[in-house]
Amino acid sequence: MPLFSSEALVLRTYRLGEADRIVVFLTSDRGKKRGVAKGARRTRSRF
Repeated sequence: MPLFSSEALVLRTYRLGEADRIVVFLTSDRGKKRGVAKGARRTRSRF
């Protein structure tokens, strides 16, 4: 999966396992995308 950087608006998040989240976001140049935020549900996460 390629890595890219873009400003985005988070549309929705889903739980994935104990500490992760699936994030659905919308970008102006690439449209609607999904990604995994590793460790996003941990207590000290910056997400």
